[in-house]
Amino acid sequence: MIMALAFFDICQVSEEKGRGAVAKKNIKAGTLLDIAHLVFVTDEEYDHLADTCVYNYLFEWPIDGEPLKYALAMSPCEFINHSYDPNSKYEMDYDNNTIIFKTIKDIKKGEELTVNYNGDVDNNDPLWFEVKN
Repeated sequence: MIMALAFFDICQVSEEKGRGAVAKKNIKAGTLLDIAHLVFVTDEEYDHLADTCVYNYLFEWPIDGEPLKYALAMSPCEFINHSYDPNSKYEMDYDNNTIIFKTIKDIKKGEELTVNYNGDVDNNDPLWFEVKN
């Protein structure tokens, strides 16, 4: 069993970003942080969630040939903030309906964990919010 909270704490990181994940010890690149199981939301639920803070925690779940789905990842990794220069990444596991969170750089104790919300670590497309560093 992976224990994400063995690697990081959830805490206030800044006024602009709110809460985030901060390393509680040094973490090596390539470390598996967590495997998040998903709760899928219906189109009707999505319409209601779009006007709430929960919207910011939804993942798009595209499957070829199917209508776009949305999901909540049941993991403390939901609190990992965005960066265009991330130290972690997530991968969709469509066969198991999970999201795998891994580090891609060495992370020092006290450093904030970040992922690129666009899904690809090199994707610099704008997001639905103004990015704060």
